[in-house]
Amino acid sequence: MEGDTFPDVTLADAAAMEHRAQTAPLRNENNDLIKDTFVVLRPKHKRFHVTRNQVILTFLVVLLVLIVAILVTAFVTRSQCDVTCGDCQGSQSGSLISGLPDPGSSNTGTSANSLNNFHKSTAHGNKSYPWTGIRLPRDLIPKQYEIRIKIDLTNFTYEGAVNITVNVNTSTKYVIFHRSLIDINESLIRIASNCTPEVKVVHQFQVPDKNFHVLELDRELDTGRNYTVVISQYTGNLTSNLRGLYLSSYFTRTHEKRYLSASQLQATDARKAFPCMDEPDMKAVFKLTIVYQTNYTALTNMPAKVTTRLNSDWLMTEFDETPVMSTYLIAVVVSDFKYRNFTFDNDVRYELKIWAREEAYSQTEHALNFSVETYKFFTDYFGMQDVVRKADHIAVPDFSSGAMENWGLVVYRETSLLYDRHVSSSHNKFTVTLIVAHEIAHTWFGNMVTMKWWDDLWLNEGFASLLMYLAMDHVYPQWNVFAIQVVVEIFPVMVKDALTTSHPVSSPIADPEDIPQHFDTISYSKGMAVLRMVMDFAGAENFRKGVSNYVQKYKFKNAEMSQLWDTFSESFNYTFDIAKIMDTWTRQMGYPVVTVVDNGDHFLLTQKRFLLDQTLVNGDDQESPFGYKWYIPFTYVTQEAPYDKKTIWLNLGSATIPKTGKGWLLGNYEFVGFYRVMYDKTMWGMFADQLMRNHTVFPEANRAGLIGDAFTFARANVLDYDVALNLTRYLEKEQSYIPWEAFHHSIEFLRGMLAESDAYVQLQMYLRKLVGPVFEVVGASDRGELPERYLRRVILSMACDVGVENAVIYAKTMFDNWMKHDTPLPPDLSMLICSVGIREGGAAEWDFVWQRIKSTEVAAEGDMMMESLVYTQKSWLLWRYINWVFDSEKIRSQDVRVVISYFSKTPWARMVAVNFAMSRWDDLVREFGQDQFLLREVIPEVTNYINTEFNLKQFEAVFKANTPRGASKSVDNALALIRANIGWMRANYNNIKQWLNTHNP
Repeated sequence: MEGDTFPDVTLADAAAMEHRAQTAPLRNENNDLIKDTFVVLRPKHKRFHVTRNQVILTFLVVLLVLIVAILVTAFVTRSQCDVTCGDCQGSQSGSLISGLPDPGSSNTGTSANSLNNFHKSTAHGNKSYPWTGIRLPRDLIPKQYEIRIKIDLTNFTYEGAVNITVNVNTSTKYVIFHRSLIDINESLIRIASNCTPEVKVVHQFQVPDKNFHVLELDRELDTGRNYTVVISQYTGNLTSNLRGLYLSSYFTRTHEKRYLSASQLQATDARKAFPCMDEPDMKAVFKLTIVYQTNYTALTNMPAKVTTRLNSDWLMTEFDETPVMSTYLIAVVVSDFKYRNFTFDNDVRYELKIWAREEAYSQTEHALNFSVETYKFFTDYFGMQDVVRKADHIAVPDFSSGAMENWGLVVYRETSLLYDRHVSSSHNKFTVTLIVAHEIAHTWFGNMVTMKWWDDLWLNEGFASLLMYLAMDHVYPQWNVFAIQVVVEIFPVMVKDALTTSHPVSSPIADPEDIPQHFDTISYSKGMAVLRMVMDFAGAENFRKGVSNYVQKYKFKNAEMSQLWDTFSESFNYTFDIAKIMDTWTRQMGYPVVTVVDNGDHFLLTQKRFLLDQTLVNGDDQESPFGYKWYIPFTYVTQEAPYDKKTIWLNLGSATIPKTGKGWLLGNYEFVGFYRVMYDKTMWGMFADQLMRNHTVFPEANRAGLIGDAFTFARANVLDYDVALNLTRYLEKEQSYIPWEAFHHSIEFLRGMLAESDAYVQLQMYLRKLVGPVFEVVGASDRGELPERYLRRVILSMACDVGVENAVIYAKTMFDNWMKHDTPLPPDLSMLICSVGIREGGAAEWDFVWQRIKSTEVAAEGDMMMESLVYTQKSWLLWRYINWVFDSEKIRSQDVRVVISYFSKTPWARMVAVNFAMSRWDDLVREFGQDQFLLREVIPEVTNYINTEFNLKQFEAVFKANTPRGASKSVDNALALIRANIGWMRANYNNIKQWLNTHNP
């Protein structure tokens, strides 16, 4: 195309300008000549002349049009954003996959060298910025996470990318999220949105003590808008610390070591698996993608949507989006396990699977069968189905706690899920059943509805602990689980709650570092006990209605304790002011003792706080908002109407009951209330006589309760030990497990306290007198329902401990046949048989059992044999054993606290444990200080029966020099208990010795 086809623009030449001036000069309104400038447009044949003013005018018009166009475009875009851009993550957030290296490459993450190039910085200054608080600000609320994690079980690393879509609650120029023990490529962090101009990150830094990562932006984010925080690369190492994403392993039958990756994110360890806003009320939906090696299976909370083979070595599975949930409930497991399954054909297809390593697959049958019935029960109880369409329950070889209720993927240690009827005891079956029911209950109470913050942890755990018994009672009514509950859960927690170092069920938690200390029996067992009390006085059906209404009302939300009580009051038709009643049980620690006084024509009931150390009774009333007074639903029966339960309320004070006849009045019927009852000596004598005449007049739980209360009062020096011991004389006729377990629990304290005294021999003689006749009746068979098996176990155990000859001969003979001829042991009696064999034997027997531990494929059998090893009388074997806790090849990290707890079983082992704890405390803290549970659970096991000033001073010095923050409450409890033990010895030793001398033949 030729160039002169179009006009050519040049300035007019001088001749043309002169000609224009001469022929038609321009003048202004005053007739003055003015200058003008010409632009000559030269087409091929004609010229066009345009003045400077015309050029300026044209330019202004064009500029005005452009401005108008821009404004219109911006307005239209903004309007579209208002209508359609509720989620502004869009194209700018990019693909998670593109943010990582080739998934199939051998490089699973940024190398250690390149990590050194990542930007590392810390907080600046001491001003009051959003990151100065312990908790995250609520300026940004997470809505959705897109997470992609690549897990490499060859190099033991993981690498990920995260998109966090947030909604702006309050305008801010800071984005704050949690991270811990992961490296983030900070140069790849950006803020994305389709709806606004680009937001730039101008500065970022970490606040290490709070696990905060702070992004400072170039401008504030707009209130009400959604933005996406794009974190394109982070990396971490798979270690065996059992927190966050961690490494586990096991050996096959052919001694091949296999690896797997599992997770434990509660309470604050989601931040170790991926950057997130890691607080329970920061709920969001999650879309996970897992990249893993081809010889494994990846599991997470939701069903798999699509699996893609990336190459010969790697697979990638995308999972469905979760419902709205908390970060601590996310779970990831990559393993080569097998599963047993069941499909529910409900309105929505629901798949239940029980996973285990291949060698343990046969042990999953009980868990599956019970889980099927439990899901059905809770679906009916709550009146709603689980909203996640599947439930995987998986037993991993290494796990820090018993189990974790991750929604859709519940993770257990093996002894909590697996049961082998040929090897495992009835106690193992009970434990598996209880834990599975507990975790399934969390589906509704904890997962669907979650506490707002960890100070109401008990809302999760207390309810799950009660609901699990409802499910068990539904499936196994013959087990009598509510009576068992009294002796295995309520009695032990009442001992702890009678110390001034206890804490309220609902306790303020200002610092996340204090959270692990509240995963204790107060949150679980006391929480369960006070809720059971509500269920009793409100009625079981009203209680079910209240729980169901609460879950329906706060589904996918977070709730506080006051909202639960309001829902209950409404559900109970305002018959009770639940908040007013229950605040006295949840907002102050401890519990009351109700004293019953016979005043002639009526019984007077009074209340006060019960403490094991009575010197402190009036020492700290100011700490309670209620002055340590309670609203008590006092239930009772009388001798003339022993089955007619009645209730009277003590409303922060006293009450009276008119007398209608002579005889005893028994309080706390079925031991449903979380309180103890004190009587005068005459009444205690009536109870002892009634037990001797016909003990079955009292329910099992009350026979246990009388023994438990009496021995606890005697321990607190408010009742003579001869009164408590007189109640036990009837036990030679008792053939129910519940009272015997209460006696066993009570007498263990005496045995522990007297173990190094002359009175110990007399105590053993008295126990032999009681248990011998019962052993002759119940025998050593391995038959019957669970309560009968439990009775036989406790009787044979006590008989062997106190030297009943026939019992010892039986156990030793069974052990010898097992060792020499591989004769199988009866599962329910295997523990006591092994303990007797170890106690009566030497190194050969000990080493034989250790080798069997290494070869067993049943975790419960291994645990049983590990416990039996502490019964040896050889001190060098005990020292070798307890020092193995530092050798993970011999004792897994998850088993350390369990093994140390075994050393509380015998006087000789306790002595070794005490010296070990004092001499190697610093080593324990260094090795296990990061474990949320280990040290705080080990401390009471080691110190429970210490009763000398010498040992007290030693432990005070040890703990003062080095106590991890997470174990501080356990240390305080332990020292308080030791001081109480010292006082107990001074007050009671001589009286007990005298009573035993009188009642022994």
